[in-house]
Amino acid sequence: MGFPEWLDIYQEAWIDGSTLAGRVCPECGRADLHLDFTRPRSSSVNVMAALRCGACLRGIHLGNCPRPETRKIWTWDDAQRERPVPNYTLIPPE
Repeated sequence: MGFPEWLDIYQEAWIDGSTLAGRVCPECGRADLHLDFTRPRSSSVNVMAALRCGACLRGIHLGNCPRPETRKIWTWDDAQRERPVPNYTLIPPE
């Protein structure tokens, strides 16, 4: 699989976060996908998205994302303290 499949999952989850519950990882087939939004403490507009599989630790990272209206956006400091995004292998754009 590849980046386009991950991007499709991201776009669906950005609109409705509950769609992740039924989706499987395009890499390993496990239903363990997570999407977190983070930003630097000094900025309210530079939002980044981390979409990854908790089972195989592969996924995508997107920068300069639109702010999701219904999702929590973590500052980098808060994300590290409260809900760390693990190191994961990035799937490169094709």
